[in-house]
Amino acid sequence: MVNYVFLLLFFCSSTALAQVKLPVNDIGQVQYQEVVRVPDSKRPARQIMEQVRAWAGQHYQPSVTTEQQYDQEHNILFVRSSYDIDNQLIRYTLTIEPKFGRYRATLTDLVAENKGMHLPIQASSPTVAEINQSVTDTTKNQTLAEQMAQQQAGLYQQLDQSCRATLVSLKEAMMAIKP
Repeated sequence: MVNYVFLLLFFCSSTALAQVKLPVNDIGQVQYQEVVRVPDSKRPARQIMEQVRAWAGQHYQPSVTTEQQYDQEHNILFVRSSYDIDNQLIRYTLTIEPKFGRYRATLTDLVAENKGMHLPIQASSPTVAEINQSVTDTTKNQTLAEQMAQQQAGLYQQLDQSCRATLVSLKEAMMAIKP
């Protein structure tokens, strides 16, 4: 019986302290990207961009933290915005590039801002060991390191959900519009 309780506690604690890994590009930067074919495979890129811009206008209400730039020459929309997660502002850039019958959406440049500090989002949340390495011996506290690792894992999970939800919202809007 004691062994079962120990195993249950072990699995619960390892799950709570599990490292969260985010998708990365070829050079190791966090990046969410998808290429989506629209229902009408012959829809011109300019028409797709009109729909993308309509979605962006609804999805991103004008605010201090959101900026949209349209590169008309290359038919690319850049959106710089942020997620508010656990009292932290996570800034990102969404780039949408339509082509004939499809578009590519790329979410990059994720940076966490909190009390004047700006830290790029890493490919995975820090582990307890990594947190312990980053502090001096006089301030090491295993419980505090575990709490920090758990908090960062939670932040990364919420960030992953938010990034994926943004791409899903765009995809749903693009699929809902019939030619």
